[in-house]
Amino acid sequence: MRALKTLARLPHAYHTWLYAVHTIPNGNPAERYAASTKLTGMMLNVPATIKAINEFFTLPFSPEKEIHFFNLIPLYTEEMDFKLKHGADALLDKLSKAGVTDIINIDRKNSCKKRFGLF
Repeated sequence: MRALKTLARLPHAYHTWLYAVHTIPNGNPAERYAASTKLTGMMLNVPATIKAINEFFTLPFSPEKEIHFFNLIPLYTEEMDFKLKHGADALLDKLSKAGVTDIINIDRKNSCKKRFGLF
């Protein structure tokens, strides 16, 4: 819930906007969301588990405004760094190959962490 509140305040506090593949660290420098996880940031993305995305993604609010629905993908620091260096598509490919879904798993494997110094 804290992450949702933080995101809701960002556009107002910084006179900006949010959209798909924006990454947001948990503080500066980024800190763990909780002692039970090493996740330190999040990325907005279009929900992948919704079958009829065109019917769900946008809600007309008024003739001038629409509301878009996103999901939050919690990220490790290495994943946020990878996205900045290689782009969102490359990170989304890595996350997909690692089996990351819209369902939050605070114990999931880090898709960008080097193992044994080989990868």
